Parts: sequence; C-alpha cells; structure tokens
Amino acid sequence: MLKDVAWVGSSKADLSAFPSKAKVDMGYQIHLVQTGQKADDWKPLKGLGKGILGVYEIRLSSDGNIFRTAYVTKFGDCIAVLHCWQKKTQTTAQSDKDLIVARYREAKEGLS
Repeated sequence: MLKDVAWVGSSKADLSAFPSKAKVDMGYQIHLVQTGQKADDWKPLKGLGKGILGVYEIRLSSDGNIFRTAYVTKFGDCIAVLHCWQKKTQTTAQSDKDLIVARYREAKEGLS
C-alpha cells in the first residue's frame, strides 16, 4: 500500500529547488518510505527536544553535495515530510533543527 505524503511548510518547494539529480534521487527515497521500505541511507534524528520522537532523516550525496529530508511516519496514514535542505557542513545547523521541531508540532496537530 502506498502511503500519502503530507508536505509540511515549504518542504515540497524546498525539495523542488534541489538540483535535478538530487531531486529525482530524493523523490525515489521518499517513495521507498511510502511503500513501507527503508530509505537507502537514513538515521533517526535525535536531540531535537523533549517529546520530539520518531523523526527520521534521509541522507543523500549527489555531485559532491549533501542533501537531507526529515520526515515522520507516525501521524495518521501518511508520511509527513517536515524539511528538505542542503547541508553545507557535517553538523545539522540549529536553524534546521528548530524548523524541524516547529513543523513536527504543526504536523502533530494537523495529522494526528
């Protein structure tokens, strides 16, 4: 069964702004999650704060660049894509973490 995708905030537009190859590759990884499979390279996102659980990060390298998508699968019958971004450093910027937390709360209210 194919789960729907709920795009939270500007996540869909942010993914659309990725370079073509990264956009296609990330779209495929999201599709894997929609079908109940695991993305090829993923990890739980930890350290986002109290009560922020079940957030995962798809990790993608394309043409020497690093791209990420944060998502949740526990709200309703869909995949909630919280944030899509290009990383410039090895660590996730605090501004990206803050945005993920805000969108997590938005998704929890709207999709639970």
